[in-house]
Amino acid sequence: MIKEIFNLQNPWRFKSTTLFDLKRRTILEILLNHLEHKKISGIIGSRQVGKSSLLFLIISHLIHQKNVQVNDIFYFNLDDLKLHELFNNIAEFINFVQPGENRKFLFVDEIQRLENPGLFLKEIYDLNLNLKIIYSGSSQLELKSKLKEHLVGRSRQFEIQRLSFSEYSDFNHPITRNQVLAEMLIYGSYPEVSLEQNTTEKKLAIKDIYQSYIEKDLVDFLKIENIEAFNKLLILLANQIGGLLNVDGLSKSLRISRNKVEKYISILEKTFIIKRIFPFHKNYKKEVTKTPKIYFMDLGLRSYVLNNFNDLSLRNDSGELFENFCLLELLQIDPYSLNKINYWRTTNQTEIDFIVTQGNAINAIEVKWEKAALPKNFKTIRKHYPEIDTRLLVKSDFLGLSNPVDFLSPSL
Repeated sequence: MIKEIFNLQNPWRFKSTTLFDLKRRTILEILLNHLEHKKISGIIGSRQVGKSSLLFLIISHLIHQKNVQVNDIFYFNLDDLKLHELFNNIAEFINFVQPGENRKFLFVDEIQRLENPGLFLKEIYDLNLNLKIIYSGSSQLELKSKLKEHLVGRSRQFEIQRLSFSEYSDFNHPITRNQVLAEMLIYGSYPEVSLEQNTTEKKLAIKDIYQSYIEKDLVDFLKIENIEAFNKLLILLANQIGGLLNVDGLSKSLRISRNKVEKYISILEKTFIIKRIFPFHKNYKKEVTKTPKIYFMDLGLRSYVLNNFNDLSLRNDSGELFENFCLLELLQIDPYSLNKINYWRTTNQTEIDFIVTQGNAINAIEVKWEKAALPKNFKTIRKHYPEIDTRLLVKSDFLGLSNPVDFLSPSL
């Protein structure tokens, strides 16, 4: 049975396949470079974000560019529970893969499905076999609880985001940049959603992604019982993107404890649904020190939660959507998560949307939907932090950039 499942999951071993007719992602080059390292490569990200496609693209690269023999490549998708028996017996697994003189490549998709993936990876890695291991996982909560300390010093994780603006444009050529932005603000940037041309199909794809998240992450793994309160919390958060997170207010509105609200918010962040960013400070006494701002990691999910897929011309939240979008672009250009993204706000309501720290360089970015004069808050922050560069990012300017990374170039 296991051999039959393996053969179905590894069709390239038996015939030429169109499986690799997939869109390339920007992060692919980084992942390919890490193939040369002994350390395990971990690919994490939301469900349906394109992790499996990246694994297949890496396999394609090995076969067609590196001339790796197909019999030296092993791919397992652990959503098929019948394969778990093989992974629960290290000796049997080694016998199946039969490491030898040729370097072999082991791809394990959805590794969080295993009972103890951390121990499995540690035991295989510590055997010092001629074997490169690449795994994917869909939930930081599951992975953190199951990997624990086993992989310390043995692996490097790469977080895969939804599509960037540039990637979305490549996926949907030849629509205009303005159309790309409008689609991303309303329907988000999941690869599957981006490829659907019909708006109804886009909505249905988003619905499927959301329902899969509820069923697999919340009910099956986390055993969340009060799904109604969880859904209501998402609606409240969706209505305040870019706003300060008021846990006490949410607790009162939902009639659940503060601890429960904090638990749910933590779950949402660790399952890649929302993102909190915290205040920037260097002990400046007027800055608010704790309260985070809240954003969605996919704006299509936000539209689904609010049941609002209206055209931008019919909405009053375009500015908030564009601010959220710009945060997602900032995350895209930092695949190693080395940059620090904060916001700046003082007790007298002076605020700047994003403060991005890259090593010793600090950029203050204010986002505007329409053309505007340079904000007065730039003068205020420069007074306290002269070393900070400031940028005003307007939608029309963003659409004129050849590369989104340009909005972290020196100040205007």
